[in-house]
Amino acid sequence: MRPNLNRLLYFTAILDEGSITAAANRLGVGKAVVSKQIQLLEAEVGQSLLLRNTRRLSPTEAGRQLYDQCSPALTQVATAIDSVSQKDATPRGRLRITAPVDLGLDVIAPMAARFREEHPQVQLDLFLTDDHLDPVAERLDLSFTVGWLRESDHLARKLADFREIVVASPETAAALRVTSPDTLAALPMALNRRVANRPVWTFTRQKEQREVALSPVITANITLGVLQAVRTGRYITILPDFLVTDSLRTGELVQLLPDWSLRTGGIYTVTPAGQIRSNALKAFLAAVRKAF
Repeated sequence: MRPNLNRLLYFTAILDEGSITAAANRLGVGKAVVSKQIQLLEAEVGQSLLLRNTRRLSPTEAGRQLYDQCSPALTQVATAIDSVSQKDATPRGRLRITAPVDLGLDVIAPMAARFREEHPQVQLDLFLTDDHLDPVAERLDLSFTVGWLRESDHLARKLADFREIVVASPETAAALRVTSPDTLAALPMALNRRVANRPVWTFTRQKEQREVALSPVITANITLGVLQAVRTGRYITILPDFLVTDSLRTGELVQLLPDWSLRTGGIYTVTPAGQIRSNALKAFLAAVRKAF
């Protein structure tokens, strides 16, 4: 028996939206239609796909397996049809985008709001986290990476460079009087957990180089936590320069060891390998390039 692909659309819509009502609204049909199609799909596969209670719907193990395998394929089909359609190039559909918390709050979220005003038929799902998310497993259309790229088959494009700098509050800088990289080893350090385990930090000044082992006394999984600790306590941190530009300008933070350089990194967009880019994604990437 040939599978009914329409039923898979109803099924994936339920898990995307979280309820039959929301799925029906998205698809422009009645709730009864969605419920009936799910019943027929469960009969077709011979297993329950959804756990139902009065509060929420969640997938069974079989439902999760079916969703994980079918959803990317259905998205690709929809994107492929959209990409070859010449009669309507209007950006539409849903984009799933992830970015680090700080970049997401300062740059990506405001840009997404402006983009949505210009393209009202696009729905944007933002996932702001400093944790690494797998683009394929999480069905992401676009990822922003700050730092250094991991080896993968995904397509990356550099938007900008940054450098790491040492910063502290003015009070901390005056009290600790940091005069060389070596003195940092004995001072209270707060670092983002993603870089806290780096064995040594290499400082360079012209032809001179110093390697310093740092032992942070505070770590946080997001940079906002590190910054709050530095602002309110006698701690030093190392951060990308673009994250503290405003704080340095206002005097809330000061740069230590300005004559010494740490490593440089990049801000990148990453898209899954083999992805067919929808009109919505093309338009959003154009907005990103303009912003940077």
